[in-house]
Amino acid sequence: MKNFDIIILGCGAAGAMCALTCKNKNFAVIDVATKPAKKLLVTGNGRCNLTNTNVNSSFYNTDIDNYLKRFNNNQTLDFFENLGLETYADEEGRVYPISNSAKSVVDVISQKLNPANLFLGQKIVSVKKENGGFVVETDKDVFKSTKLVVTTGGNSFPILDDLGAKYDKFTASLVALKAKNTRDLNGIKLSDVKVTVKNKFGTKSEVGEVLFKEEGVSGIVIFNLSTLFSRNKDFSGKIEIDLLPKLSEKEIFAKLIKRKNLAVYGDKFFVGMFQNAVANEIFKQAKINTNKTVKEFSDEEIDKMTKTIKNLSFDVFGRYENNQVFSGGVKLEDLTQNLESKQIKNLFFCGEIVDVDGVCGGYNLQWAWTSGHIVGENL
Repeated sequence: MKNFDIIILGCGAAGAMCALTCKNKNFAVIDVATKPAKKLLVTGNGRCNLTNTNVNSSFYNTDIDNYLKRFNNNQTLDFFENLGLETYADEEGRVYPISNSAKSVVDVISQKLNPANLFLGQKIVSVKKENGGFVVETDKDVFKSTKLVVTTGGNSFPILDDLGAKYDKFTASLVALKAKNTRDLNGIKLSDVKVTVKNKFGTKSEVGEVLFKEEGVSGIVIFNLSTLFSRNKDFSGKIEIDLLPKLSEKEIFAKLIKRKNLAVYGDKFFVGMFQNAVANEIFKQAKINTNKTVKEFSDEEIDKMTKTIKNLSFDVFGRYENNQVFSGGVKLEDLTQNLESKQIKNLFFCGEIVDVDGVCGGYNLQWAWTSGHIVGENL
């Protein structure tokens, strides 16, 4: 059995930050991955969106302003600059390494961590609280400590169950949504559209880009809006797309009336305005018979098409598997300001295992850095 003052379970973003910040150097970091912060390599499409220049609680499911006051986005950038990482922010405030490679972030973290503290490539078998401390068994060894930090990411319910810790059910979030009748639009990308999702819990809207899949929709806008479903543990509802959010119904109606002067058949009415697959979907949802010339379209049919352009609708019935984060976990109300369990002394949580999840744009990694730093400073 290996004895330490502190065991950190997980060496992702939060675990690595916790280890880099920990003042007591008698600690062990245990992770199934073979390299520190390995998960960062796939974040931000391989570029690692570290944080955002604009961070506050409005981007999250809960109020974390008190934590951000202790370690915010600017302090995060200073921290990584001191490790040697150079960064830049894009027009939307998303911060990336200047190399545009997540490997640069992993490299500066790895070279700062002491290999003597790392026990990587070890699968956690069980975690127990006993004799005033904690015992962690892996497939290779047994570890014991006085304090335990759990930062194993979302959906870590087996460890939480082992410890008897309270938590809210984990649900996939920032995820593509499954929707009915999108097969004919598969591969179509729509830009600058307003997307609204609705279910029995509420309504959320955002403007941006949508990518249709064979059985649903994807894209950053969809990921962000998926939180309405994930945070309520219910993936059923509606997606409504305003194809021309900058134009009113009245303006679109006038535009379509003018298009009746085109000397074409009905199925060509939207050529030059929408992609063919999108035009066909408008016709289908508006129930328009296109087997006639556009001059024969009635004002009532023009009105139906106008309303459909402002509200192309699809039923949501589920989600895809490749989620970016999880909603749920240990609630902040069950933790102290230093993220120590109020229920179990000397047990700390940070990162995604805490019930804090944000939208796309560097917000979830910022919570990892913030929470990891706070726990590390207070071990």
